[in-house]
Amino acid sequence: MAEDEGIRPHNHRPSLKSHTSFNNYPKWKDKLRENCYKRVREDRTRLLWKLRLPKPNDQLLNHKNLIKSTFQDIVSDELRKIKDSSLNSDCGVPTFGTAANDVIWEYDGLHTGYQGDCEELLLEMQRIFYEDLRTEESLKEPENFIKTWEDEEDEYLAHAVYEHMQLNDEQVCKEVWCPLCKQGELEENRCLIYCNRCGLKLNRSDEINLDLLRTRLAEAHAEHLDRGCRLKPEFCVETRFELTALYIKCQGCDIFEESDFYST
Repeated sequence: MAEDEGIRPHNHRPSLKSHTSFNNYPKWKDKLRENCYKRVREDRTRLLWKLRLPKPNDQLLNHKNLIKSTFQDIVSDELRKIKDSSLNSDCGVPTFGTAANDVIWEYDGLHTGYQGDCEELLLEMQRIFYEDLRTEESLKEPENFIKTWEDEEDEYLAHAVYEHMQLNDEQVCKEVWCPLCKQGELEENRCLIYCNRCGLKLNRSDEINLDLLRTRLAEAHAEHLDRGCRLKPEFCVETRFELTALYIKCQGCDIFEESDFYST
């Protein structure tokens, strides 16, 4: 059997069995679990945004698949973090490379020797996710409610981010809410992109149109979220270097970026 393995082509996917340090799993399993459970709570808002506007077909199945896929990504990500951290020398963390690490979820889930632990971990992450949601809803009071990206007044944000992730025009609404007043809708004609409520006006051209603005707004929100900031960003129109443009800003992370859309 060893001889057969010795003559296998070099491009054959390596077996997890070849990583002997992976057998030290019990030594750092608790740390992996702790990190994954913490991430479930920290990333709950991001996952809720993805679930808020479900696909029209088989909503329940799509939700389950999305949740499972998200939690699998968390486990793989935390595994990499542990491997790359200073805990390596203390916890007996395996040192196999990224390619082998990526194989974890592709190799029939985890290797059969650890698949049970993995499934148990994923189930516990799902339990924490739903339990925290129920607890949060039962304890939430107006005076204790901190304004974050989950605010009702910022429902347009969830739409924008979801549309950006979907990348499918047939499954998303065409409305684009005004980033300034958050009350009106953006419309366009041959020369302008404008709000039908607050009077925001942006220059329009063949290359710069409402579809591009929709995408750019979603990208701006997603990039801000990826920075780890949970405060609500704001948009404003300011003049810099003799150019008046739409900017996104946030007091929490000091972001101030131009959207590439210029005002009249």
